[in-house]
Amino acid sequence: MKEIKTEKELTEMMMQDSPMPPSVMDTTGYGNLGFECGCGKFHGVNDPSIQQIASYRPVKIMFKCDTHYTKVRIKGIFKQTCISEWTCKNTLLSKIVKSKGL
Repeated sequence: MKEIKTEKELTEMMMQDSPMPPSVMDTTGYGNLGFECGCGKFHGVNDPSIQQIASYRPVKIMFKCDTHYTKVRIKGIFKQTCISEWTCKNTLLSKIVKSKGL
C-alpha cells in the first residue's frame, strides 16, 4: 500500500478515478471482509466505526477511520479479498479541502 505524504501526490491520486457517492457500492454482502488500513490495523468493510467516503468503479471504496483515509479495491467473484491501494492521514486531506474551499 502506498502512503501519500504530500498534497500534490494526494491530488494526483484523487484524480485517477471518478468518485461516486458511497452508497453506490453495497458492502453488506461482503460480511466480515477486512482491509489493511493506513493506521496499521485491519478494519471490516462493514465496521460501523469506519466511514465509507466514496465509491469508484469497478469495485473500489474510500474508507475513513479515526486517523487515516484508505482507498481499497475489492477483487474476486466467489472469494473476495481487499487490496489497499493507498492511504493518507486525515489531516492531509482536510488541509486540501480547507485550502480549496470545498
